[in-house]
Amino acid sequence: MDGSPGLEEILCAALLAFFAVQGAVPFIAPNQALETTGQAASGVMFWGGILSQGAVYGSIAMLLLLDLRRVVRWVGAMQWTLGLALLAIASSAWSQFPTYTLRRSVPFAMAGLFGLWFAVRFPVHRQLAILRVSMMGLALATIVMVALAPGMALDRSTGHATDWQGVFTSKNACGRIMVLATAVVLGEDRGFLRSLPAMLLFLFVMAMSGSRGAWVVEALTLAVYAIVRWMLATTPRSRILLGMILGTTAAVAAGVLALHWRDGMALLGRDSTLSGRTQIWAQVWPFVREHPLLGWGYAGFWRGLQGEAFRVVAAVRFIVYHAHNGFLEIALELGTVGLAIFLCSYARAWLILGSRIQRADGRRQIWFLLLLLLVGLYDLDENTLLIYNGLFWVIYVTVLSDLELLRCEDRLAGVVSSARAAKANLRMARRTRVTQG
Repeated sequence: MDGSPGLEEILCAALLAFFAVQGAVPFIAPNQALETTGQAASGVMFWGGILSQGAVYGSIAMLLLLDLRRVVRWVGAMQWTLGLALLAIASSAWSQFPTYTLRRSVPFAMAGLFGLWFAVRFPVHRQLAILRVSMMGLALATIVMVALAPGMALDRSTGHATDWQGVFTSKNACGRIMVLATAVVLGEDRGFLRSLPAMLLFLFVMAMSGSRGAWVVEALTLAVYAIVRWMLATTPRSRILLGMILGTTAAVAAGVLALHWRDGMALLGRDSTLSGRTQIWAQVWPFVREHPLLGWGYAGFWRGLQGEAFRVVAAVRFIVYHAHNGFLEIALELGTVGLAIFLCSYARAWLILGSRIQRADGRRQIWFLLLLLLVGLYDLDENTLLIYNGLFWVIYVTVLSDLELLRCEDRLAGVVSSARAAKANLRMARRTRVTQG
């Protein structure tokens, strides 16, 4: 981080690290951190998890209260994501487990407000610096944990005994956050030599996670970054032509992959069911159709062997904790209303971003582009947004709020520029009248 970080920035880095590990702080993890092991939480883990949750959301409440006037003033910058958070809270009224939904949806909304506060409190370059420091701390902690406590740091799923999960809940979670970390480095645009150490660190941990999905998404992220930088160096007319060519190429590639799905998955070391994901999707879809409008309630479906989730578990013959598709998960929990709200927020973000890329310095928009890309890609086979302790939800709200704030700044700058032009024209008219007179 450039300059000496203040206590507020250090606290933010710690909070972001907490969300990156989904609240599963090593050695004091709450129950949900033990999903992959099937073990019950010890007393230390149970109470440690409660205390860590209390400390985190108490800190968020403090930050919001200390800056309450500015948060209230700019709460509209959350746009559609505010509606999604409010719908999650309201869904406790029709959830299978109303108390559980309320206990999860309120922290979910608070995490979204923290994302808004982060956007209004720090400029984008400072946000990225704090994120980078937080991610570096997690990457280094993962390496240390693998070296000193491999029994806890290596993935416990069958066939992945050498894959790293480190301080995260699984190898896939580790790989996913490291991919996000590389996007942060690319978005900062600090120069090759200054960015290289952090980039190599993140790529190394991501590779050691053994997450094939992370490898693919990282390759796509780097390719998109290179293409965007190349396009920004060309003329506007050339960008349109290049965009059409790349769009056509992507469509053809998607068609080829669809025709040769099994062979493509085999090259990646995965089966055609995406490790059972397609089976889960097939079982989840009927439940989406049962409650199509408002869903089953936020966090109100996946309760292991409780409730209707038991029918999915019985069909696929293993415990399932989410739909392994973010869009399907939103439809399941919050119905088509929730899915429509999310899609509106996502489309609005792309529209604002497209406008800014054309008018502003395109390189400064790369971080927004990469984050939106990662949200779209990762929610194809994972659930990254509807996690009340999840980092992607916080950063998604931050980026959408950033774009709204920048849009307001652009409009204000346009008004000021127009006013200045009007004053200049008025002075010119007066001078002309004096000269003519």
